[in-house]
Amino acid sequence: MLMKKQSLRWRRTKIVATLGPATSSAPVIDSLLKAGVDVVRLNMSHGDHAGHRALIKLVRATSRKLGRHVGILADLCGPKIRVGTFGGDSVILRRGEKVIIDSRSSISVGGRIPSLYKSLHKDVRPQHRILLDDGNLKLKVLSISGTQVHCQVIYGGELKDHKGINLPDSQVSTPSLTTKDRSDCDFAIRMGVDYIALSFVRNKSDVLGLKKIIAARGSAIPVIAKIETPQAVDNIEQILEISDAIMIARGDLGIELPAESVPLIQQELIQRARANNRPVIVATQMLESMITHSRPTRAEVGDVANAAMSSADAVMLSAETASGLYPLRAVQTMDRILREIETYKWQQGTFASELKFKEVVPIRDAVAHAAATLARDLGLQGIIIPTRSGVTARVISSYRPTAPLIGVSSELSICQRMSLYWGVIPILIDDKEVRNWKLLCHSVAKTCKLTRSGNQLLLVSGFNDDPKLNEPMLKIMQV
Repeated sequence: MLMKKQSLRWRRTKIVATLGPATSSAPVIDSLLKAGVDVVRLNMSHGDHAGHRALIKLVRATSRKLGRHVGILADLCGPKIRVGTFGGDSVILRRGEKVIIDSRSSISVGGRIPSLYKSLHKDVRPQHRILLDDGNLKLKVLSISGTQVHCQVIYGGELKDHKGINLPDSQVSTPSLTTKDRSDCDFAIRMGVDYIALSFVRNKSDVLGLKKIIAARGSAIPVIAKIETPQAVDNIEQILEISDAIMIARGDLGIELPAESVPLIQQELIQRARANNRPVIVATQMLESMITHSRPTRAEVGDVANAAMSSADAVMLSAETASGLYPLRAVQTMDRILREIETYKWQQGTFASELKFKEVVPIRDAVAHAAATLARDLGLQGIIIPTRSGVTARVISSYRPTAPLIGVSSELSICQRMSLYWGVIPILIDDKEVRNWKLLCHSVAKTCKLTRSGNQLLLVSGFNDDPKLNEPMLKIMQV
């Protein structure tokens, strides 16, 4: 017998929606935010700075009008490795035939496949795989001669101009931050975005390089490391240590790794991100069919549901909202799926499995675990989290308490940053209100309508990323 539904007032899993040609007008952005989009993504691979600037201004104005704190994520392009151009827009590769990829020219000469990546011949070795067009075509390297890579076609088909190249067996030498990325990063900092995502991360040095650039510009915008290479999966612990969040970009990850391994990798990455108190976004092809159809497939519904069951912080829509025919319906569909799963999990008494630590639990994690336990055992009406940096809200969020999390800050940028954190409802307050916690709790309870008489609220504060500065505090207060 299925449990009776009890609709939750607040959705915990956040929705990230990519803006593009289909969602560039004020009325459409207004409808997306009303439908529940928490963070908007600007794909720096497309469009120009003038267009992105206009979108940022629209999102900020609309979120102010609606009284919501919506984050803005600038997603850097990264080093796209692609083929060049062919005389007739494409070439047919037949299984078993021998072909040559040449990185010397961007235009096909003598039937060779041109590579826009000039170091291809340096990075590959005999027996390495070269995947083309999102893995639809597969070559095996036979030998290298100068700039020419001699290959055999394993899986053939039509190869069109500018299709992507993936090198799953090779150590790609190109830096993850390109000249275009540096320009886009400067633009994002000037526009005051809330997050910057770095593509094709392989190790912590890639992330550190971007963070140094951001710091040199006098900014502290958090960096999201996109996990889309085998090297990133292998180095996930060091990447989590230095990143502010991660995105599981399953498109390239599913090309460079066996498709059947990606679901388990996704599950493991979510658990590791939570254990490191880092938000995690699940991205790519979540409702892909809704680019052209008004309804998702059952497999896609299951995919979104699985991300919520695994307790990801956020799920992301890409082309579904950027260029699809049904952007609003895609957001509404995702919202319904997430709410269905969260209602079930809430009725089960927990939103996530407990985190496992190999060593002694850090103090702040022990306090966060205690807060989640109190929320369950006392049926708390809410957890109020005053924070100047967002750290306390981020750590408490990692433990997925059953009570709503009210992230309270006097800094607008922190409120916008908390829009990505699982379960956190950002509230902007006056700096004076922070000084009296009793008045603060009453004010926040009234704002959020947590006013059932006799119910209890928990106030948590004092977390810091520097263990020496941790001064955690828990206080139970009556409404």
